[in-house]
Amino acid sequence: MRRFHLALLALILLVAQPLLAKTYYVGTCKTGAYSTIGAAVAAVPAGSIIDVCPGTYPEQVVISQPLTLQAYTSGGSDQVVIAMPSAGLTTTTSLSWGTVAAQVEVTAGPVNITGITVDGTATSSVCPTVWDIGIFYYSGASGTIDAVQTSNQACNTYGVAIYAENETATPLAITIEDSDVTGASEYGIATCSAETPSTLTATVKTNYVANTPIGITINCNESANITGNFVDTTSYIGILVGNPSTTVTGNTVTNAFNGIRVGANGPTVSGNTVVDAEGGIVLDAVGTATSNHIINSTWGIWFAVSGSTVEDNLVIQAQTGALFQCYTETISGNTFIGAGTGFEEYPGTSVGTNKFYNVPTLTTDCAAASAARR
Repeated sequence: MRRFHLALLALILLVAQPLLAKTYYVGTCKTGAYSTIGAAVAAVPAGSIIDVCPGTYPEQVVISQPLTLQAYTSGGSDQVVIAMPSAGLTTTTSLSWGTVAAQVEVTAGPVNITGITVDGTATSSVCPTVWDIGIFYYSGASGTIDAVQTSNQACNTYGVAIYAENETATPLAITIEDSDVTGASEYGIATCSAETPSTLTATVKTNYVANTPIGITINCNESANITGNFVDTTSYIGILVGNPSTTVTGNTVTNAFNGIRVGANGPTVSGNTVVDAEGGIVLDAVGTATSNHIINSTWGIWFAVSGSTVEDNLVIQAQTGALFQCYTETISGNTFIGAGTGFEEYPGTSVGTNKFYNVPTLTTDCAAASAARR
């Protein structure tokens, strides 16, 4: 019986052995390490861990099998920079933008990337003539991007720091978290799923996104949760929601033309703070906005269609607390402090009671505004 148990234990250990991920190395801090990231990701077994020594790696990396790619601490540093290669980037295709060029392209999953910097700084001779993407999770890929830094995807006007998509029938998930995303020329973080119902679940949380025209955008049918991000100095839109199955909660947006903009029916926008935006929350489609704080805006809440529900928000120091443009909304329980006008172009169909403090003009008439526009 004892021999049987020992044999069984040996068999269990033998079967379990391949399940234990082996660690491989890239760089000069380990003897026998691969010299490039690309060589490592192409050669190691699926499911491996690749630790990358500190340094700059001017290469294009394509990951086509499940693995973990992460920065390795050595010599008092853990900074791993993937830089633009001298030969430029080869192209691939994407769901949203056709032909694209990506510094890091992921075509399988799960692939987890941690602590890596992707720097898109490029001279005109190697700058892509197509959409320029820092990290691209291609259709069919999944995984987590954690503590990553992207910068300077801006050598042309079509720069995207991080983009994930899916048009397969297989449900997949992508998480982008705790990362520093700066200096893209078009989008900071973008996602898209073409399937109906969606086969992509995107979680975008606790990232810092700055100096890009559109900070975070959920473009298509994907189910998404955008939470706890800080989006700063976006020249156009802080967070753009273009699909119904999205929640936008607990984010802070500053210095945007539109702080949070809803472009499809159904999203929920709650518990966010928007500061110094021309339009705090802009509802181009029907959405629900609750318990948000909007500070120092031209228009605190901006309606472009009828049917939204706006409740329990706090709007402080707006030129106009809510711009109705004569649309009919459910708006109640909100507090407006220090607005020049409380409700502008108001149709008189508000449901519920709102509070106004230090507001010299509570409402302007919808009919008068409509006549003036004619």
